[in-house]
Amino acid sequence: MRRGLLLGAALAGGALAQTHSHGGHGGAMTMEAMNAQMMAELRSLRGRAFDVRFSQLMMDHHQMAVEMARASLKSGRDSRVRAAAREVITAQEKELAQMGAWVKTWTGKAYRPTSMTLNVPRSGVDRWFLADMIPHHQGAVEMARLVPARTQNAAVRKLAGQIIRSQSAEINQYRAWLKVVK
Repeated sequence: MRRGLLLGAALAGGALAQTHSHGGHGGAMTMEAMNAQMMAELRSLRGRAFDVRFSQLMMDHHQMAVEMARASLKSGRDSRVRAAAREVITAQEKELAQMGAWVKTWTGKAYRPTSMTLNVPRSGVDRWFLADMIPHHQGAVEMARLVPARTQNAAVRKLAGQIIRSQSAEINQYRAWLKVVK
């Protein structure tokens, strides 16, 4: 069953509050809890079943990042953060297309990643983007680290390696920028 993800993010008292609604079940879920749920779903899978579900969940995950980056571009002011947001969009849209093609080949069906609603803060958008993207990217890195033990597919392994390298580097950059971005 495909789980729809809706993300609403708001900056409240300096702490990020996020909610996710899953498949009509309602309730609030943090980014970390959402990442843990995705990990739990993937841990029991191997082979083609893993490849398909990993790709679908990573597509949902990437779609969130693209939407967060677009919101950052719309309201953010810091040129470094805006450039990073554009890089996120470029890289993750390419990977979305790649994984979408795989899923269609493997299942015969197109998979559309879930879109979400973002509640972007009125101020501090650059910090919001950086602070939210750190746990978001950490979730993608954790998912990608499952790949070597669960698939023999060279293309999936290659993509997972790229995700680990690029998003780990971005996490480090975002942490550094959080020290100086207003």
